Amino acid sequence: MLDQLLAYDKELLIYLNNLGGVQFHTFWKYITSFIYWVPVLLFIFFRIYIRFPRRQAGLIIGYGLIIMIISLLLVEVVKVGIERLRPCNDPTVAPFLNIIIKPANYSFFSGHATVSFAVTTFLVLMLRKVFKTIYLLYLWPVLFIYSRLYFGVHYPSDILTGIIVGILIGIAFHRICNARIVKLRIY
Repeated sequence: MLDQLLAYDKELLIYLNNLGGVQFHTFWKYITSFIYWVPVLLFIFFRIYIRFPRRQAGLIIGYGLIIMIISLLLVEVVKVGIERLRPCNDPTVAPFLNIIIKPANYSFFSGHATVSFAVTTFLVLMLRKVFKTIYLLYLWPVLFIYSRLYFGVHYPSDILTGIIVGILIGIAFHRICNARIVKLRIY
C-alpha cells in the first residue's frame, strides 16, 4: 500500500511539474523566494502595529516571528532524520521533471509549506475579527507551495505534510498568544 501511495506521489508530481513552460520560470522563481514575500509580511505587521495596543501588537508580531523560527527548525530536524531525496535529485524521477533549481538538502517535509501555512493560519486566526480580508493572505502559501512542485523540489506528500504541520503550529500558537493577550487585559 505504501509503495502504491509513493507511486501516486511521483506521478502527481510529474504531472504538476510538467504543466508549466519556460515563459513562467522567472515568475515562479520570484514566488518561491521568501525574500519577495517580506514586504507583504512587513505590511501586515505594520497594520497590526497601528491597529492594536502596543503590547498586543508586540505579542502578535513576536509570535509570528517565533513561529517562523520554530517551524524552520522542526522541518530541518525532520529532513535530516528522514533523509528523503528531493525529486530533482532522485534518479528514478528526475528524468521526467522540468528541473530549474536543484537544492541539495532533503525533501520531507516542505519548509515552504510549513512556515507559510503556520504563519498564515496564526495571522488569520488572530486578525480575522479585525481585518475581514485577512483570508486573502492564504494566497501566499498556495502560490508558495505550488512553486515547489513547479520546480520539482518536493513531492505532493511533502507539501501536504507541511500544510498539516503548519496549520497545527498556527493553531497552537494562536491559542498561546490569545491566552497571553487575555492576561494583558486582566491586569
